[in-house]
Amino acid sequence: MKAEHLKEACEAVPFKPFLIHLSDQRFIYIEHQDFLWIIPGGRTIGVANHEGIVRLIDLIHVVSLQFNGGPP
Repeated sequence: MKAEHLKEACEAVPFKPFLIHLSDQRFIYIEHQDFLWIIPGGRTIGVANHEGIVRLIDLIHVVSLQFNGGPP
């Protein structure tokens, strides 16, 4: 996955929540664009949840984005 694809998803107007599918079969629900950051350099993203837990994920592990449905 390229950083540009995630940037487009986060900057969509209106924003639509989406799922990020990872290579290890996990899903990450992005409820709001403020919960996802593209780290400078474009190879890593930061994802936060409502509890303030932040995960750093290498984009090589992002398989696809899903724009329908809610959290898994």
